[in-house]
Amino acid sequence: MKIAIMGAQCTGKSTLIKEFISTWPMYKTPEITYRDLIKDENLKLNKESDERTQKVILNAVIDEVQQASLMDTDFVIFDRCVLDQIAYTLWLNDNGKVSDNYVMDAKYLVSQTLKLYDLIFYVPVRPEIKMVEKENRDTDPTFQKEIDNIMDAVVLSYEKGSTVFFPREDCPAIIRLEGPPDLRVPQIKLYLKENGKCYGVSDKSLIA
Repeated sequence: MKIAIMGAQCTGKSTLIKEFISTWPMYKTPEITYRDLIKDENLKLNKESDERTQKVILNAVIDEVQQASLMDTDFVIFDRCVLDQIAYTLWLNDNGKVSDNYVMDAKYLVSQTLKLYDLIFYVPVRPEIKMVEKENRDTDPTFQKEIDNIMDAVVLSYEKGSTVFFPREDCPAIIRLEGPPDLRVPQIKLYLKENGKCYGVSDKSLIA
């Protein structure tokens, strides 16, 4: 099982992953992630990002999920996925910092890589979560909301059956986690059994 948590900055993704692993301890996160690359190469981020940075980070996120099969577990959870990266790329393109040609290339890579995930949980912006200053984090509420709006539109396109970003076959389920943060793990329990696997057709769950 390969699960990703997607969402704009300061939406509680890291906290959710800690709670997730506490509930499903068989899951692990990759030892090396795109964040390590950001530090090593001192990349520009957020509103200051550019096409080179977007390429480097997208390739790193793709490598994370591709190399997950080499980990000593079948249960992996990722902080962000390729859909996060396309959202920031679209914002940068709209603001003249990323070319249309790169957007087209990124859309193709995203659609191909999505097949490697089993589940993606989207965490929208919530008023209860206050933005905290951290390294490489943009705490501009307007920027946060603009990124969240793009992610919401991307997820909505999935819900409507669009194939702009999503493969026609082998597309993972993408699930919105609505409501306050303390309801996120209970919602995930509707989709995951205690053993960390998804509910199947023959399993009984609250969504059956």
